[in-house]
Amino acid sequence: MTGPGPGLPVAVVDVGSNSVRLLLCDGADAAGPTGPRFTTVTGLRRGADVDGAIAPEALDRLDACLEAYGRRMRDAGVTAGVVLGTSAARDAPNRAAVADRVAQRLGLPLTVLSGAEEAALAFAGARLAAPRGGTVLVLDVGGGSTELVRGDARVLGAVSLQVGAVRCTEGFLYGDPPTAAQIDALRRSVGPALAGAVDAVGGRAPMIGVAGTVTTLAAIRAGRYDPAVVHGSELTRDEVEGMLDRLAVLPLHARREVPGLDPARAPVIVAGAAIVACAMEAAGAARLEVSERDLLDGAAMAAGRIASPVDPDPPPGERLRDGLPGPG
Repeated sequence: MTGPGPGLPVAVVDVGSNSVRLLLCDGADAAGPTGPRFTTVTGLRRGADVDGAIAPEALDRLDACLEAYGRRMRDAGVTAGVVLGTSAARDAPNRAAVADRVAQRLGLPLTVLSGAEEAALAFAGARLAAPRGGTVLVLDVGGGSTELVRGDARVLGAVSLQVGAVRCTEGFLYGDPPTAAQIDALRRSVGPALAGAVDAVGGRAPMIGVAGTVTTLAAIRAGRYDPAVVHGSELTRDEVEGMLDRLAVLPLHARREVPGLDPARAPVIVAGAAIVACAMEAAGAARLEVSERDLLDGAAMAAGRIASPVDPDPPPGERLRDGLPGPG
């Protein structure tokens, strides 16, 4: 890792379609980047316009989250960091409004990742969960997109699909609880796309699942969220299908009470579980390994190359950049 040394944390922020995450990375050990982590469900893509424009109320939720993260960064003495925007920012014609809030609250530019960059960083993080080598298939289910990445020590194939827990909830699951017909329509839509993605990346391989949907399913299975319990655990396809069936018949107020399920994720977990089930079916995976290491860790490992200095008084302009800086 070419990131920070002890006592000088670098902030790594993932502005996702459903949640915003912060890693105050203070170094690395054999398992990967170290430092405290924070997650806030902001639902950035929730209520987006048909053209992907982020809703004003979603920007307000993001602003409140970033204000709190800015305080944490200042308290930790952060002087450099990277803020990554994924599907919601990538799709939004008003992504500059997101960048403006990032700049004002964190003093950093917003780097909007391409689907390929998002997949590569997620793979780099997830690969930490499989240190013995060999080819793996990484599944990253987000709020607005899903990435499938196949590789060994390097990426061999990657696909980013416009399939995500928030996007599919708003597109298919109108009922409370959703109807069996609505869930079937979702699966009939995303299943073929995921099957095509598996073929496009080079075929089947042992599966690693990352990000909030997968870790939430593992937490539900365990009855509580504990990263030490979730990381490295396995979910079988039968377990995922069983949780999908169980969650799908519960109205939202009851889903919020399910042990291990963050109430803020309850509105989108049914669609998320359906995507995971379809992905496992498409990949012929009887089980997947759950990893807490993901895009955030991949970015932290590259922090020495991609981080920017924190500007406490950012000037107008140059707050938004498309894609990661090149090597060197």
